[in-house]
Amino acid sequence: MPQRVADIAQTRVVVERVLDELGLAAFLFTLEPKESGWQLTVECAGDGGWQTVTLPVDADELRASVHDPAARDRLRAAWTKRLSGCARRSAA
Repeated sequence: MPQRVADIAQTRVVVERVLDELGLAAFLFTLEPKESGWQLTVECAGDGGWQTVTLPVDADELRASVHDPAARDRLRAAWTKRLSGCARRSAA
């Protein structure tokens, strides 16, 4: 069980980093382990208010993205499409 808790804590850090790199204006997320990997649910501010997007995340890809920038780039690219309705921070 301690390994499971450590996995969840580490993957939450990675998910938050990738979502922050996407430049979302405001978001909340939950990450749940599933048999096939992880399920990420993101609530984000959009043009018409808050919206919820749920997407599967490959556990191996998520684990790899901790230390592999290319894996993180793949996650960011995939999530960008799915989170296209979320408002982005304005460039300062």
